Amino acid sequence: MKWKILLNPFSKFSEVQLIIAGLIFMLINFTVTYLLGFHMDSIFHYGYIGENDSLLKTVLITLKSYLIAIAVLFALGKIFNRRTRLIDIINTVIISQIPGLLLILIGEIPVVEQAILTTAELPKDKTPQIPASDLIILCFFAFFALITIAHGFTLLYNGFKTATNIKDVKKILLFAFIVIITTIFSQLI
Repeated sequence: MKWKILLNPFSKFSEVQLIIAGLIFMLINFTVTYLLGFHMDSIFHYGYIGENDSLLKTVLITLKSYLIAIAVLFALGKIFNRRTRLIDIINTVIISQIPGLLLILIGEIPVVEQAILTTAELPKDKTPQIPASDLIILCFFAFFALITIAHGFTLLYNGFKTATNIKDVKKILLFAFIVIITTIFSQLI
C-alpha cells in the first residue's frame, strides 16, 4: 500500500493536498538548489548557476522549466482527452520533480562530491587511475540516480495517466517522446 502512494500519489490525495505539497516543495527546491549552486533548467535536469546569479534569476529559470512542461503536457492532455484539467497537469509536473532534489542532496555528501570531482579530473591525467573507493561510491550514486530518475518519470507518467485517462500504447509512447523532447528543448532556451 505504501509503495502505491510513493509511485502514484495522484490516486490517493486530492488535488488541493497535492498542490500544497508541490508548492512547498517548489519553495524548498528554489532555496536548496540556489544554496548548492544549481538551478532546474528543465524537468529532470539541473544545471550550475553562474557565480553572480541571484536567487530571483534562479527562481525564474526554474519557473520557466515548470511552465514549459506544464504547457506542453496540458496541450498534449487536451489532445488526448478534452476533459483534462490544468490543476492535474500542474500537480503532475511539480510532484514528479520531488525525487530530483533528493538526488542533488545526495550528490552534495562530501564523499560523493569528492568521488565525482576526482573522476572529473581523470581525463586531464595521461595515465588515469580511478581509486577503487571512488569507483564504488560512483557506482552506488549512479544506481541511486537511475532509481531516482525512474521514480520521477514514473510519477510524471502516473500523474499524466490519471489526468488524461490514457490507455493506448501509441499515446503512451507519444507522451514519453514528448517528455524527452520537452526536457531537451527546455535546456536549450
